[in-house]
Amino acid sequence: MMKEGISFRCIRLGALVIAAASLLSLLGWMIQIDRTVKVTQKFQDEFEINRTAQKKKSEKLVREYCSRYGPELEKEKNSDFSNLIVVEEYKLMYCSVPKVACTVWKRLLAQLQGINVTNGVHKNTRGKLTILSNYDKDNQERILNSYTKFMFVREPFERLLSAYRDCFHGSYKTTAPYWKDYHKFVKDVLARCNGCNNDTLPGDVTFEQFATFLVIQWREGALFQEHWREQYNLCHPCQIQFDFIGHYETLAEDALFILRKTNLENKVEFPHWNPTDTKSLIQEYYSTLSFLRIKQLQTIYQKDAQLFGYSYPRSLEMIVNKHIRERL
Repeated sequence: MMKEGISFRCIRLGALVIAAASLLSLLGWMIQIDRTVKVTQKFQDEFEINRTAQKKKSEKLVREYCSRYGPELEKEKNSDFSNLIVVEEYKLMYCSVPKVACTVWKRLLAQLQGINVTNGVHKNTRGKLTILSNYDKDNQERILNSYTKFMFVREPFERLLSAYRDCFHGSYKTTAPYWKDYHKFVKDVLARCNGCNNDTLPGDVTFEQFATFLVIQWREGALFQEHWREQYNLCHPCQIQFDFIGHYETLAEDALFILRKTNLENKVEFPHWNPTDTKSLIQEYYSTLSFLRIKQLQTIYQKDAQLFGYSYPRSLEMIVNKHIRERL
């Protein structure tokens, strides 16, 4: 009987030890979870603070610029709202800017409307996504006054180079009929201004020729093709008060912030983003341009830079300084 009593007490003691160990393990797990939650919350709070600060900074820049240069921009005012995509169900409006991740955003907006697109996004969403210009004036005003409106911008010189590489050397655009005709159009414009025949401009359009073409178009007051049209001239931020202006340079963070603020984070997911490294190519391409041509491009895209807070790219500044030293 005594042995049985001792054995029973040992079993109870063992059970208590196991229970205590389990409790300690549970407490340790709960503490770890609590720490993780606090770290996550701290990260989310910092993310929210940083993105909100950037949002206010962007709004202030646009507001001050438009207040100062509004009359000048009013002269350029037009009703071309063909780049403004409307999603009625979620009361959203997005301004599509080529070469600023617009393909990804079009895919996400299509997904929100039950349109699944993987390849050929621009072709396969054409006519399926509603644009603001499809509405009458009253409904345009309703949307502009009540919907959440957002856009994304990019450093102008980098965006221009990205557009050139895509539209004149990209695998798709070098074979598409529209772009074949456009390449011919560029050469025709250059030939006309040089007083020579198109046949004297063999081969691909160089970046130097492309820059010259842009300056000719600008001097003639032509509306640029949307891939290199000024971003303010695509989205009209002095006419339309955007709720969010994201930047290509902080695309992943800004996209997540917008999806959270519009309660769409659980409906669509912005994909992992590997931006093209166009910035590293600025030196290579822009060094082929003359000092005058670079300054002309700067004049053309000056409003974009000032509106959206971009300074002169360091690599471009080095090229300009080199030109200046050679002149001295």
